[in-house]
Amino acid sequence: MHHLRYKTPYTRQFGTFQKVIHTLSFKSHLPMPDFYEINARAYFERTNRVDPAPILTPLLRHLRAGSTILDIGCGSGRDLKWLKGKGFKPSGLERSPSLAIMASEHSDCPVSIADLFEYQPPIHYDCILLIGTLVHLTKPEFPQALRSVMRMLKSGGIMYLSMKAWGGSEKSEDGRVFQLWSDSELRREFDRQELTILEHSRSRSLLGNRDVWLGYILKSGQ
Repeated sequence: MHHLRYKTPYTRQFGTFQKVIHTLSFKSHLPMPDFYEINARAYFERTNRVDPAPILTPLLRHLRAGSTILDIGCGSGRDLKWLKGKGFKPSGLERSPSLAIMASEHSDCPVSIADLFEYQPPIHYDCILLIGTLVHLTKPEFPQALRSVMRMLKSGGIMYLSMKAWGGSEKSEDGRVFQLWSDSELRREFDRQELTILEHSRSRSLLGNRDVWLGYILKSGQ
């Protein structure tokens, strides 16, 4: 069963997804054409088989059984599937319609198609994941993104956020621009938003490249 949502949901009929065209007014804060929509299948194949246990297992001790979790920028649905298998209630938010369909199929979890800054969540969540989700935002945009996420989180809720390490920015061979962050920069942003750091990690990319990621388990003070 698939659970793809966008205001009025996609429905599945005769093995295909039928769009309710009049409900789609998709807007983007990122430049188009969108890399993740154009390369959705390749991105899915590259990421869906990677075991997320090394980054998600530390999160488990901060969550109660059955916690509601929103994975923003859920990509292939890999983490949704893993969390559902652990007894949680995950759902996804994905800006790429093609990736959203694949994520819902792969995880059997509800996935909504929307931009982070415009999404109106149906509930407040116990936990929100931002695993590499904000890497393409400029640093001045980062505080607004955190505020947008926090309005979806329950008071005292948990957030997991990861960002690429170092400083400045870098452009990959495929044209994507990544913002790089130092630990001190991120800690200043968390303090401004009254987010408490429960755990912090520094690790190599699960994809096997040379990227270094900073990971934070945070608790909302609101």
